Order: sequence, then structure tokens, then C-alpha cells
Amino acid sequence: MCDHRGLLAGHMLAQMGADVVQVESEGGNPAQRLAPFAPDWAEGEESLFWATYAAGKHSIVADPGGDKALWDRLLQSADILIESRTPAEGRPAWLDPGGLEGPKHDWPDSEITLWAAGGPLWLTRGHDDRPLRISVPQACIHAGATAVSAALIALADRARTGRGQHVDLAVVQTLPQCTLGAVLAEGVGHADFVPRRKAGDEHVVDLSGSGSITRKSKWTVSDGLAEMHLGIGPAAGPASNKLMTWMRDEGWFHPLFGNWDWSRLHEKIIAGEVSGADLDAVRAWVQSILATRHKDELVGVAIERGVRIAPILTVADLAESAQFAARDFIETFGPFGPCKMPGLLPVTVLKDLCGLVPPPGWASMTWKSGRVARGEAVAAFSRLG
Repeated sequence: MCDHRGLLAGHMLAQMGADVVQVESEGGNPAQRLAPFAPDWAEGEESLFWATYAAGKHSIVADPGGDKALWDRLLQSADILIESRTPAEGRPAWLDPGGLEGPKHDWPDSEITLWAAGGPLWLTRGHDDRPLRISVPQACIHAGATAVSAALIALADRARTGRGQHVDLAVVQTLPQCTLGAVLAEGVGHADFVPRRKAGDEHVVDLSGSGSITRKSKWTVSDGLAEMHLGIGPAAGPASNKLMTWMRDEGWFHPLFGNWDWSRLHEKIIAGEVSGADLDAVRAWVQSILATRHKDELVGVAIERGVRIAPILTVADLAESAQFAARDFIETFGPFGPCKMPGLLPVTVLKDLCGLVPPPGWASMTWKSGRVARGEAVAAFSRLG
């Protein structure tokens, strides 16, 4: 019984071979009305969000409060039961924005609230300390993937002990991993791991390599954008040195900046020997060569030369990715016409993994009662009571 917040978990379980059943209300799932939409699909069935994350599931129209016999039957037949909702929408769920208890359990679940409460916005906030919104909603996608791991761990423990488990998963609890460990820095005595520039202070140096105050991590290349931080200090500086070596080998040597040792550059910045204007000039110089290169070429530079640069792939890039094609990840299917969608997540020798099948439509939901009686179903996102 999940909405958009936990839809991914059931989809992943279905790909692993589970018989996943989406329990629906008479009006269908709210996720069926989420963008983006396929312009040529049937009205009410055109949500690509639903088509992607509900693919591989069965469905049943059922009111937990209205048909007790059916509900008892569903509960008795399922191995894993999960649900997602906010506290304001009713009783507590298996997957909540802030969990079942604690000071944040009743907080609203907007994307910016979840990311701010989870920690990542501490690193990406602006220089005026205002949080910056994550571009594409994805907090609950992280939580849905974590929910799969939690459910499988609980299921394995039940097989070992014979006891079921109730798992309380808070979305905000899954997000600190997106800080790449920076959220733990203060606890190990490095409170200024990601320092913030203050007005008039030119000597704040980011040694983390995260680029949080370098002001330049997105670089224009000939066919789009690439991500790279000009890291400073003993941890990240060597990668910047490798970038400079590659640029010199390509004939882009700069007499002033070309011989900088980026692993010790922070010492010169603190001593006032390198200014902010100097760093801006370096960025402009680096940009001048990157603008002449293609994404695929820069992947080769990263692999062969150890330069920490990665192309930023668009949806079109992903759909045509040779890497994904080699792993049969992108599949073409659609309930109302061909459409490219993400396919199987794992590549394995197991034969039980299920390929994509169209998602259930709210207007034509079906239920195979015999499968429930045999206890083969995994009901996606109902509550384990």
C-alpha cells in the first residue's frame, strides 16, 4: 500500500523474482497522476513515473477497513508487507518522512525539508547559508532502495528465528549517506571539514575535495557538461596535478599555473601568495581546454590519467549509453506504445529475475486469487503489523 514515496521498493522486489501485489483504492494510486507523461498514451495511463516504478507488479482494489476477510487473507499470504504515507495522512506507516517517533516524526515531507533534515544541504547551501533545492525529487527514491535491504534483512531473520519484524524506516535517516561521509566529520574532531567563506575572508580553503566552496564544479565541454573539482590539499590535490600534467601533454601549458603543486597549494593560499583572482584565472584556463573536448574523450582521460572528471549525462545520453546497452539495462516496452525504460537492476546468472512487464492500470486491475491462497505473493507496501 504505497504511494510515490515507496513505489521503487516493490519494483525492485519484483525484479528479484518476488510476486508483488500493489493494493489500490477505487480511485487508483496517486503516483499514476505524476509527471512526466507520455503524450500519446491513453488518458489516465500516461504517467511515465508509474510505468517505470510500478512495472512488474500485480494489483488489487481493496479497502483494508471495508473487507476484513479479504484483508486478513492478504496479510496471511504475504511474506513482506509495507506501506508509505505521512503522519498527517493517517496511522503511522512502514516508511515515513521522519519515522514513527522522534522530534522530526511529524515534519512535512517536502523535498527541501527532507534533504535539509538529512544533512546533504549543509554541504550544498549557498554562500548566504540558504539551502539549495535538489533539482529532481529523489529523497524517497533513496528510501525505497533502502527499504528493500531492510525488508530482506528482516525476512532473513524471520527464516532464522521464526519471528516477524516491524521495520520503521525514516526517509531522513537514509539521506546522510549522500554527504559522502562529511556528516561524520565533526564527530571525529574535524568540525571545519567543509568550511564556509565569510565576507572579507580570502583564506578559507576547502581541503575536503568536495568543491563546496570552489565555486566551480560544472564545466562546459563541447557536447554538454562535465563534473570536476579542482581539489586542493594532500587528499585531492594529486588528482589536480594529474589534470595539469595531461593539459601540458596536450600543449596547454601555462607558465604561471602549470607548475603549481595542488597538494600543497593551500599553504600558498593561506600565506597570501595565491589570491582568489589567481584561482579564477586557473579556472578560466582549465575551462578553455575542456570546452574543446567531448564527454567520451574525458571518460578516457579519467580512466587512463587518473583525472577526477566525469561527464554529466542527460536522459538522452543514458538512453543511448553503450554501457547500459552492453548490460541490457535499457528495455523498450510500453502499455500503449514503445518506450525506453530502465530494465533489470542486477546482472546475474540467476534465472528467476523478471524482465519488465507493463504496470497495472487502475481502470483494469486484476487479482489472481489462487496465488494469494498459496502464499506466493509479496504485497508491496502494506504494513507489517
